[in-house]
Amino acid sequence: MPSPIGNYFIRTLVNSPLHPLVGKGLALITVTGSKTGKSIETPINIIRVGETLMAISLRSRTWWRNLRGGRTAQLRYIGKLLSVHGEVVEAPVEVATGLLEIFAHYHGYAKFFNIKSNPDGKPNSRELERAASEHVLIKMRAA
Repeated sequence: MPSPIGNYFIRTLVNSPLHPLVGKGLALITVTGSKTGKSIETPINIIRVGETLMAISLRSRTWWRNLRGGRTAQLRYIGKLLSVHGEVVEAPVEVATGLLEIFAHYHGYAKFFNIKSNPDGKPNSRELERAASEHVLIKMRAA
């Protein structure tokens, strides 16, 4: 789990004119707590597939739950503030399908999930199933 100091550093960079230093893979998402109504801002890794921005989160984290049902969030991404609708994919089979789609666009990304490739180049199915059971996929589109 990221440290509060690390998150503060990333938030500061993403919100500053120095945001290109962190690249196109990091963003800040601000969601409204469904129970508290408070704003929750957290750094996330972003993957772009076509017009869809995707994030992958551990199920144990809670920020993504506030995007269930297509709720809106604010996303600071590559220097722009975007309003996005979130779609949370929770079913492990669907998460695995989404991961495969991401891996097809971003070769080598599977290593971040400890998924090795089979001799045929495809991700190991057992490791993919494990990763899909531990994570959720968040798809975001401009609101």
